[in-house]
Amino acid sequence: MTSYIGVDWAGSCWLVVKTGDETYVTTEPSVFNVWYEHGKNEDVQSILVDIPIGLPETETRVCDQEASEMLSSRSSTVFSIPSRDVVETDDYNDARSKNGDSLGSQSWWLFPRIREVDVFLQDHEEARDKIFESHPEVCYAALDGKELSSKGGDGGIDERLDVLDNGSDLFETVKSVVNERRDGAEWHDRISKGRIDDVIDAAVLAHTAQLIDLQPRSDKADYPALPEDPENDEKLGVPMEIVYPGAY
Repeated sequence: MTSYIGVDWAGSCWLVVKTGDETYVTTEPSVFNVWYEHGKNEDVQSILVDIPIGLPETETRVCDQEASEMLSSRSSTVFSIPSRDVVETDDYNDARSKNGDSLGSQSWWLFPRIREVDVFLQDHEEARDKIFESHPEVCYAALDGKELSSKGGDGGIDERLDVLDNGSDLFETVKSVVNERRDGAEWHDRISKGRIDDVIDAAVLAHTAQLIDLQPRSDKADYPALPEDPENDEKLGVPMEIVYPGAY
C-alpha cells in the first residue's frame, strides 16, 4: 500500500488530504495529531506541508527567494521567513526590532504555526524522515506552466481544480468537498465554506508528492526542490527547501 499526504493550515485547524491507495479529506487540531492519526502509518510514503520547515540562523531562506521569483506577479503568496531568533520571539515589537524594524503582519501571524511544526520535528526525529515543506502556488504554477488567477474567487478555484482534473479519486473527492461547500453546506470535518482554498491547496500537495513519488529521506529520496543545493537547518538537520513537481 502506498499513500501520500498534503497538509495546509486552515485558520483554526490543519487540513489533511490523503491520496493513493486511500483518499480522503479531513482536519486535525495539531501537527501532532496529523502525524499520529495519519502520517506515521506505514502506507504513507511522505507528507508535504505548506509551512516553513527549517529556519536560518541569519539572513533569509534561499528557497523563499527562488519561489518568489518563480511566481512573479503572485510572489506575495510567498513569505520571506526571517531568522530563528526572530521567529521564536513572542513580542511583535521585539521581533520587528530584531528583524531590522521590518516585519509583515502575515509573517507574524504565521510564526505560531511555524514554531508548532518546528518544535514537533525537534521532538519527533522519526517524523523528519517523512515531512517535507512545499508551497501550493509553486506546485500549481509548475503543473500548469503559467500563473493562475487569485484563488479568492470561483474562477481561481476552478482553474486549480482543472489542474487536478486527471480523473483520479483525489480529484473526484476534492471536487465533491468543494462543491458541497459551494452549495451552502457550511461545515464538514470543521471545513467551512470560506476554507475551500485550503482544500485545493492541501490537495495539490498530496498530488505533488504522489506525482514525484516522494520517498522518505532515509531512502535517499531524489526529488525536485528549490533551491537545487539547499542549506540545512542547524537544529533539525533537514534542508531548507520547497519541494515541487519540477518541469511537467
